Amino acid sequence: MKALMIINPKAGKAKRGRSADYLRREFLLHDYDCDVIVTKKPREAESIAREMAGAYQLIICLGGDGTLNETVNGLSSLKNRPPIAYLPTGTTNDFADSLGLSTDISKAMRDTFHGTKKKLDIGRMNNRAFVYVASFGAFSDSSFKTPQVLKNRFGRLAYIFESLRELPSIKSHRMRVYDQNGEICRGKYIFGAVSNSTTIGGMLHYNKNDISLSDGKHEVLLVKKPSSLGMLRRTARALITGTYKADGIELFHTSHVRFESEDETAWSLDGERCEPVKTIAIDNFQNAVEFIVPKRILTA
Repeated sequence: MKALMIINPKAGKAKRGRSADYLRREFLLHDYDCDVIVTKKPREAESIAREMAGAYQLIICLGGDGTLNETVNGLSSLKNRPPIAYLPTGTTNDFADSLGLSTDISKAMRDTFHGTKKKLDIGRMNNRAFVYVASFGAFSDSSFKTPQVLKNRFGRLAYIFESLRELPSIKSHRMRVYDQNGEICRGKYIFGAVSNSTTIGGMLHYNKNDISLSDGKHEVLLVKKPSSLGMLRRTARALITGTYKADGIELFHTSHVRFESEDETAWSLDGERCEPVKTIAIDNFQNAVEFIVPKRILTA
């Protein structure tokens, strides 16, 4: 099988991982004729996937969630999209966690060699695709504010450190939120996430039994600005425990959602910053991309 491996050498654990030659040899032993390209600048994985992926039967993405986002954006422009094998070497690896992929490269490769194909949903915000989450507000900035050296050294804790620093200056955004049938809710929100994942930012978690990654719907989580210390405590407890049943928290499932904000709001897609906007529309594209997943995930 002809495969293309895209490596981001700067992603989290990639610097401490296996060499490109080692990875190529391992895949060759399992009948994958593998070409390897190491990225040198942002968005390069996207252009590589868009321009070259059509000539291959498998795309291997080695990097973090941001690298995977670039790869999927490149593939999304193709009519015939080869499946993706994801070898996660980032800091939080939220999407990998949802798929049950190991962050140990040797184990991740074994899951690729012995895995199976599964079609999964992706999202599109305005004109850009995302793999697992579009978010705004508190904590969404942590990914690109946290220095890479701290990410590499402390992993998920680095995001928590940075998030705690944000708390005194949390800004709210007055918004109206709509689905395909009309207005769902409105208010002053300090955080929002439209996701197709069981975990967000390594800090927020959903019950895996309640989440499907291929049902054609996103989970939309919104957190209102607490109006009192008691509300703040109840909100924090709900977010920490993953129950999401508290005043000021909205959670619903939809294939389409639109946000209209009074001010320009900065969003991030899979942890990557986007330009601030007042209005955005997000759609779910069901079963748009095929991934190699461990067989145990399909039988769990």
